[in-house]
Amino acid sequence: MNTQSSKFEIIKSSDAAARRRPALPFTCPPVAGRSRLLAVTILFFSLIGFPPVRPAASAEQTKREIVVVGTARNESRVRADVNLWAVVIGVSRYEKGDLDIGGNKIPNLKYAADDAQAMYDFLSSPEGGEFRDVKEGGHMILLKDEQATRAAVERALGSLKQAKPNDYFMIYIAAHGMLAQQLDPASKRTVEVPRFVLYDTDLSDLTGTAIRMEFVQEIVREIPAKRGLVIADTCNSAGVQMAGRGVNDVARANERFIHEMEKIPEGVGFISAADQTESSLESDDFAHGVFTYCLLEALGGLADSDLDGIVTFLELKTYLRDSVGKLTDGKQHPISTSTTLEANKIALSVTPYPDSGAGGEYGLLKIRTPDIDGVQVAIDGAPICTLDSHAARTVKVKAGLRNLSFVKGEITSVERVQVAAGKTQSVEVNLSFSEGSQDAAVDQASRQINVFLQEPATPTDRARQLFRDAIDEFNKQKFEAAIQLFSRAAEANGGAYQQAFVYRGRAEQSLGRQKAAAISFKRALDLKPSDYETKTLLAEAKFRGGSDVEEAARELREVIRNHPEFEEARVRYADVLLSRRDYLGAERQLTRAINSNPNYAAAHMVLADVLTNFQSKEKLKQSIQEAEKALRLFDEVSHKKVSMAHGLARLSISHVLFNGGSYLNKTAVAESHYHLAHALNLLVELDEGIAGREASLDEARKHIQESMKLAQESSDKGRLALALDLSAQNYLLKGQVPQAIQDGEQALRFMEVIPYLKDYPDAHFTLYQAYKSQQKYRKAEEHLKKYIEVSRSHLDPEERARFEEELKRIKQLGDTIKE
Repeated sequence: MNTQSSKFEIIKSSDAAARRRPALPFTCPPVAGRSRLLAVTILFFSLIGFPPVRPAASAEQTKREIVVVGTARNESRVRADVNLWAVVIGVSRYEKGDLDIGGNKIPNLKYAADDAQAMYDFLSSPEGGEFRDVKEGGHMILLKDEQATRAAVERALGSLKQAKPNDYFMIYIAAHGMLAQQLDPASKRTVEVPRFVLYDTDLSDLTGTAIRMEFVQEIVREIPAKRGLVIADTCNSAGVQMAGRGVNDVARANERFIHEMEKIPEGVGFISAADQTESSLESDDFAHGVFTYCLLEALGGLADSDLDGIVTFLELKTYLRDSVGKLTDGKQHPISTSTTLEANKIALSVTPYPDSGAGGEYGLLKIRTPDIDGVQVAIDGAPICTLDSHAARTVKVKAGLRNLSFVKGEITSVERVQVAAGKTQSVEVNLSFSEGSQDAAVDQASRQINVFLQEPATPTDRARQLFRDAIDEFNKQKFEAAIQLFSRAAEANGGAYQQAFVYRGRAEQSLGRQKAAAISFKRALDLKPSDYETKTLLAEAKFRGGSDVEEAARELREVIRNHPEFEEARVRYADVLLSRRDYLGAERQLTRAINSNPNYAAAHMVLADVLTNFQSKEKLKQSIQEAEKALRLFDEVSHKKVSMAHGLARLSISHVLFNGGSYLNKTAVAESHYHLAHALNLLVELDEGIAGREASLDEARKHIQESMKLAQESSDKGRLALALDLSAQNYLLKGQVPQAIQDGEQALRFMEVIPYLKDYPDAHFTLYQAYKSQQKYRKAEEHLKKYIEVSRSHLDPEERARFEEELKRIKQLGDTIKE
């Protein structure tokens, strides 16, 4: 063991022993905004069974002392027979979320599922105890969104009863909470019962579909293990709405739950994320609830005020009280209590760090290598640890400019990172297509630092020259010539030129050759399996090509899971969700992409499209704003590309995306103009009395004409056809019916030869309305019949019945009136 390693000793629990790795100098936990407004309760039992970990030892500490997380220092001992149990639940999306049903409504949450994932990741890390999922032979269960049904939750919680007395358990629930009225058989009175609202909860049957909060207390009492942690994260503002119920019901539900959990015996430490009169807030800056963000930062080491290498319960309470209040401008104050003094001394996490000696300010480095194992990390030349893909590592270091080096085999990368006092700086290390961000077409996200490892092997001189020539053609959007040159570059390098295959695939996509593109991307991935950027492009090609759509969706979800800050994967997945008419899901993905990088034009463009599918004036106004942002950002990208056209010092995936495919300049701008005009049209249609009606339609007309012009210049017949249909709608709203019929019929003629637009329903509906207004009922009947036929699978029974009735009426009018 080297000198650095001798400071620390790691003793694994029986769960972690099965995948034991060589001893590391130390190990380090992942850290993890509209407002979800949550209340969180945490209960720490007096003996919380994290696996024993050796912290950084101060001069005053006894050499080779072993501190067991979950006990007070004077109780430290080895517990190799401890099994770790956990149930982690988070529900952001509900089966009937955001639907107003008879005055009852379950609003979808924003970050509850993400908070649950962050807790799961922390528990999986060495710092959290290396809990293992049941799929890996362990005892941890994660239930998010549609997985978190009442049956699944009750089954998962029930599994904790298999724990043994010396084991440790953790329960985490992030979801809505509410008071449900039901008849008490004993008193024959109606009583209020606090319940958790789960994915499949039906507000008309709360007894059968929502879980009682007291059920959690009963489970805790029945678990043989007497060491554990319970986190209940329940919304107490903007929560579940019940017809005729008061707005304070959810707050009172949280209060009732807190009261019940305080009855649990043993020495209990208790923390609530917010006082009972407050709301627990979320922040887009963190993409998590503020409390959960602070909780994970605290456990990562920021709460270790005495620098002894562990975070105690007392330190955690103090840190949360100060940090949560500060980040919420005094709107939220965690409250805490414990029934025994010993509970305040419990070690909740081990936070070793390389900088020895007291004094100075500290921050955290959260380092991840999501797709690669065996990356050695050093800070300022001192070896720290070896990273694996399954867990993030958090290092507590003194604030200031630090030199990080990453070594994987023969590959080395060095990055200078500024660590701010009391803050977490995330660093993600990847071996992918990108070689750096200096030549990126879009400014990178600021929430994390991306480090790209570069392979030492270089292409042959001939292959490199051909590749540069191909890039020149690609920049000029001469895709046919570029494809030939990229193929020749690969051949000149023995058939193995990963970057050439990626560019070739994108050029093929630009020409609509999705199957050929998928083959090119697959060849690139065979050469670099860790390349999540190309995996995203391959998934998109599968989706656009109409084959393996579900497989493409799974691959995109996997990329998002491993690389939550990679905007392009979220944009592509939003496209898939949009095609499935999951507008809310698409909106959430795009909002997250924009939170990660506000400069990502494509996310604003697709979000503008998604928002036009909501029957809401507010959403349409937002759509207009998003389209305007997209136009501005695409203009900025087009100017930046001029400086990149002469060559790239380091390859960036954004250059591939924004110079080809769906983001080539004219096509992207044409689409953005289209979405802006569409939103303006719909806003006028939705609100006939809107102020400035004619001005709005005239503004839409300008964007329609610009979209048509750019579509013609780029030979994009699909966009031209859609713009013509939009033009027909605009003319109809202006009362210029002959022009509406003319553009509508022309749009249909174009669409007839475009497979993905053939029988486009909106075009038929526009023409039905236009012909009906001219009392040409035969033609109106023809187009309405076609609209019903091609839209049948997307119309609910009530809509279909209404249109069928209208079709009968139009037919009768046609039979009565001679046209």
